[in-house]
Amino acid sequence: MISTEKEISVNEIIEDLKNNDVDTVVDICGTEDEFLFHQNVKKEFTNSNIDFYAAAGIHPHEADRFIDADISWIKNNSKEIFAIGEIGLDFFYDISSRKNQEIMLRTMVEQSIELNLPLLIHGRCGEEQILKTLEEYKLQNGRVLFHCYTGPFDIAERILANHWLISFSGILTFKKSEDVRKIFMMTPPDQIFFETDSPFLAPVPFRGSVNTPAKVRCVYEYAAALRNIDVDVLAAQVRRNFINFFNLQNG
Repeated sequence: MISTEKEISVNEIIEDLKNNDVDTVVDICGTEDEFLFHQNVKKEFTNSNIDFYAAAGIHPHEADRFIDADISWIKNNSKEIFAIGEIGLDFFYDISSRKNQEIMLRTMVEQSIELNLPLLIHGRCGEEQILKTLEEYKLQNGRVLFHCYTGPFDIAERILANHWLISFSGILTFKKSEDVRKIFMMTPPDQIFFETDSPFLAPVPFRGSVNTPAKVRCVYEYAAALRNIDVDVLAAQVRRNFINFFNLQNG
């Protein structure tokens, strides 16, 4: 049985999704091998009535590794890819040089423009530079999503002013995440996403354990309680956001 990096089998992930009524998964592929893995297991998800989408891009941590590599696999498989990401800048860990991160960010933005695919942005201590780069490319079409956002409040305001979206993870549920909750509360309903960022950032009450896609249900429930609305109403809104963002109206 094929297993994930955290030794949780695909079957376990699927059963967990079904038990929690989660029917959509976005699989982030940072290499061609990861994309091929996605393709190999896709049928297992679809046979369980779970929509299983692939996003592909070079993460800023991997910029040094792939700066001179052939990444044509992204374009060559673009019919099976519905977003470019995660891409961006991570000046907190600086695993790759900032110069190469910035070059790769531009390469990936240009790839998204060429393929007419939305962007999934990873930013940590580099959000302002990402914002400037995206604005330089005039990407003010709403098809930019800042994933797992933990950046400054004023940058979040600018993201929303550009009609881009912000995705909230299990961090929203953490005791010391008041700043993230403030950003969530000021984000308009039609600019909200939720995610797990699995296998990381498991939400309360699972914090400290391996995260899995089904645990996004906990993020929805917590977020609905914060806004004092029914979780089904919130879920319906986010599904509309999802369909619009990924242009799935006719899918």
